[in-house]
Amino acid sequence: MKTLKFYMIREFIPPYIGSVAFFTVLLLLERVMSFIGLVARGYATVVDLMVLIIYSIPPTMALTMPISTIMGALISVGRMSNDSEITAMRAAGIRLSSIFLSLYLGGILIGGISFYFTDRIVPIGNIKFRTLYQKLTIARPDISIEVHSINPLPGQYTLLVDMVDEKTGDLMNVTIFESREGEYIKTITAMKGWFLTEGADENIITLRLIKGTIIDPKDKTGEEFNSTLFKELDLNIPVKQQEMKNIVKTPRDMSMKELKEGIAGLEKGTRTYNRYVMEYHKKIAIPFSCLLFVFLGTPFAVTRGRSGKGMGLGIGVLIIFFYYLALLTLERMGKSGKIDPALAIWVPNIIFSIFGSLNLIKRGRI
Repeated sequence: MKTLKFYMIREFIPPYIGSVAFFTVLLLLERVMSFIGLVARGYATVVDLMVLIIYSIPPTMALTMPISTIMGALISVGRMSNDSEITAMRAAGIRLSSIFLSLYLGGILIGGISFYFTDRIVPIGNIKFRTLYQKLTIARPDISIEVHSINPLPGQYTLLVDMVDEKTGDLMNVTIFESREGEYIKTITAMKGWFLTEGADENIITLRLIKGTIIDPKDKTGEEFNSTLFKELDLNIPVKQQEMKNIVKTPRDMSMKELKEGIAGLEKGTRTYNRYVMEYHKKIAIPFSCLLFVFLGTPFAVTRGRSGKGMGLGIGVLIIFFYYLALLTLERMGKSGKIDPALAIWVPNIIFSIFGSLNLIKRGRI
């Protein structure tokens, strides 16, 4: 039995680590693309990019570690089932509960590591990430440009754009209104433009415009105006030097100890109280799902054919989907007070634990 336990763990580890790496990279891709945009525009160096990615890994892994347990169980047990190894073990008189015991213990161990990540590492990563990101983007108007919306710029300018290239930061179909004492005095249009990142004066940021028109009214009636075409125009925009703001900790950035202290000082039933309570219980409930997913995944991985193996893997993916769908739905209800906030976090674990137990009993594999 000792050899069997080590064998099961050895089969589980490679697909589990592979799943963690795959899901982590997948979830990080969107953030990485926005970080690359900062480097392309000259607001961050490659070193800054790497540091931002490192700070983003802990909160991402806190999510992917539980997900990967069910994938590791499905792949490893599915392979052994397909090769008739599980059948041979059962023929030797070993119950499935004994066969999978080492996987359950592995789920508990992963849950403990996940808890440490969630309670200690994730809050530190979140704070350091937001601090560095603020430092890199402070006083950069192009960071917050919204398409098809009015974007007030420092000074006396208002900006409208049709599209922003996420990779290069180029602004497409630019319209700028220059005002004085509340009245528009000049309109500038351009095919595209971008903010220059290098300049001698830290109090000015330059917006370079390409192929456009300057419309300058001759009088207040606007009936007569001068129109000037340009191939390239540099528009100097005054930038106020901003100070770094203190990063305020949100409930997600707190440890269980800090959350408990915060709950004690809040009025029960308020939206803030509900958020604190839910984050407190998520510190335990999400790591617990590491064991839960192994418990749910192993029965579906025990199949008698190749098609059954694929079906078991598909069911495992559906379990992940419905688990997090239920968690997100109940979390919204918990924030609004429609359901007890602590119960909102634990209900998915309770429901899926009952489902897993009934599934094992029904198949007669305990």
